[in-house]
Amino acid sequence: MIGFMTGLVIARVLNPAGYGDLMFLLGSFVAIRSLLDMGSSSAFYTFLAQRARGQRFYLVYLSWLTFQFFVALAMLWLIIPSNLFEKVWLGHSREIVLLAFAAAFMQQQVWQTIGQIGEAMRKTVKVQLMNLVVALLYFLVILLLSQYGQLSVEKILLILVGQYVAATVFAYRILKEDWAEPPTDESALSKIFSDYWKYCKPLVALSLASFAYQFADKWMLQKFGGATQQGYFQIASQFAAVSLLATTSILNVFWKEIAEAWEKQNRARAAMLYRKVSRGLVMMGAIISGMLLPWSEQIVKIFLGTAYAHAWPVLAVMLLYPIHQSMGQIGGTMLLASGQTHRYTFVSIAMMLLSIPMTYFVLAPPVDLWLPGLGMGALGLACKMVVLGIVSVNIQAGVIAHYGGWKFDWVFQVVGIPLMIVLGIVVKLLVGLLWNLENTGIAGLIAPVTIASVAYLFMVAAAIWQLPWLIGADRSEIENLFGKVLHRKSAT
Repeated sequence: MIGFMTGLVIARVLNPAGYGDLMFLLGSFVAIRSLLDMGSSSAFYTFLAQRARGQRFYLVYLSWLTFQFFVALAMLWLIIPSNLFEKVWLGHSREIVLLAFAAAFMQQQVWQTIGQIGEAMRKTVKVQLMNLVVALLYFLVILLLSQYGQLSVEKILLILVGQYVAATVFAYRILKEDWAEPPTDESALSKIFSDYWKYCKPLVALSLASFAYQFADKWMLQKFGGATQQGYFQIASQFAAVSLLATTSILNVFWKEIAEAWEKQNRARAAMLYRKVSRGLVMMGAIISGMLLPWSEQIVKIFLGTAYAHAWPVLAVMLLYPIHQSMGQIGGTMLLASGQTHRYTFVSIAMMLLSIPMTYFVLAPPVDLWLPGLGMGALGLACKMVVLGIVSVNIQAGVIAHYGGWKFDWVFQVVGIPLMIVLGIVVKLLVGLLWNLENTGIAGLIAPVTIASVAYLFMVAAAIWQLPWLIGADRSEIENLFGKVLHRKSAT
């Protein structure tokens, strides 16, 4: 939530075009990260989650990260010719692109590795506390600069680099204190390389496809729609990511438990965890999206101002995307943690290759090109994301059910997700009969939004009580949960 508030401050100060440029620069290197990584970060965490590893194992991976950084730096600084550089980064200077690369690498590669090491040591609370401190300091610095009118794309990138370098040094000191004695039976280098190669070999092709998929979306939106449309889409994605908070928080824990259960051949536990976590998190995403979606226009006006007034339809569509993205992340984690990288690769590549022509079709202008498109800008990209997301995660879930030996779990989606969206819309319509919601400021929205939220949550609770299987539970589990809550309240 702190990161979300930071994004709002940045978006308001930079306006859509400046915010779009910032997110294009950082997003381009998130895509390039997939190309450099080649599945090695997934292998690293999976191997750590299976059992304790020696110092040689860590040194191999840290050497690989260092190699990635300097190869990419050399490409950006010295090798890529200027004419090609300008076409790829659409007029941004080489200096600002290099700065964006350093910021993205520290955030997406180095800091993620720190988190993986901490999670593997079962230091989840410390890892989350460090994330919280980093996010809070970043928010305070951004807020301070915005108050003095000093916020710019370049300064934001410099702050990101500085804070993650400092945070990495600090985290190393903190985690080192808790580090138990490393195992004495160090694996040979040949064994370590062999394990990585076996795990990552199917993921190399996926890395190429993932790079093309992620970069194509951002590049084509920047090229055909411009920085403003990029800003609309990226800020809508920021709001939509609120629905993924629970998924993001639990993902590494789930990965650890699945990897351990699979290593011990405990398929029953893996199946139980997958069913409960996927249903619970998908429905949580649906509940949050169902509450926010009907208020998309008001959300944009209140939090972002008139500069983003045309972004609300994009937000409304994007609020549907995280629902199935939760299911996709859980399914992807299930496949990677159980070592089923070839299945994960096949499904992912097929969907990514389908996505690129779809992106071109919705973004390309309807005239002046040999192959015209719809020219829908950010709204078109949002629609593509939602439709392709629904298709891809259900194919992935079918593959998991097939190799896991259990029934494909789809009914809860068809019943639960539309139910939550409809409940949210009905509540908004009922509140609209009592209050005028058009051109109303934040003060005038407090009462209707509060009443609507309470009514919505009450209706959701009633629906889950009647249909507990939607969240992967039965009536007795819900009764037991409520019993514990009431017992604690009475005790206090």
